[in-house]
Amino acid sequence: MIIRTITLLLSLLAATSAMAEEGCPAGQIPAQAGAGVTSCGPIPQGYYQQNKKQPPRAAGKWLKTWGAVAVGILNDKPLYAVPVGLASEDAAKKEALDRCNKSGAKGCRPSTTFRNQCMSIGEPQIEGSPKPDGIIEFSRQPTEQLAKGAALRGCSEENPGAECKIIHTACSEQIFEKF
Repeated sequence: MIIRTITLLLSLLAATSAMAEEGCPAGQIPAQAGAGVTSCGPIPQGYYQQNKKQPPRAAGKWLKTWGAVAVGILNDKPLYAVPVGLASEDAAKKEALDRCNKSGAKGCRPSTTFRNQCMSIGEPQIEGSPKPDGIIEFSRQPTEQLAKGAALRGCSEENPGAECKIIHTACSEQIFEKF
């Protein structure tokens, strides 16, 4: 009785796998020939292999950029030329000086540079005008808010009794270059 049961189970298992292949010989799979007729064809190479996902490929790269500040005097007041988004420190300095000189300011000179950062200028003032003998604070920080806060603090520490004001903020941000 046990032998008959085992034989019956094995027969059912063999029939099930034969039905899965729909009667195709080893190394072949069912192929639809049309009009409901099924035939067998060879198993394509890689049929049983799982497709391995390729790791994601970068679509480009981030380029860090430079900014610079040049300071000159125009109508007895400081003038700030602040270009951003340039490819090199030298290019940023040159552009800042060019802008300052083209504005008509006198005594233009480079003041500071910054790369992939924000920069704020804190200027000491008296009654709404720049304090002639005040010390200007240039602050470079990762964000605009941090740069403004640091410029105000630094200006206030360097110029007791003066009211400090943020007169310029600029950020030199990364540029995405596609491949």
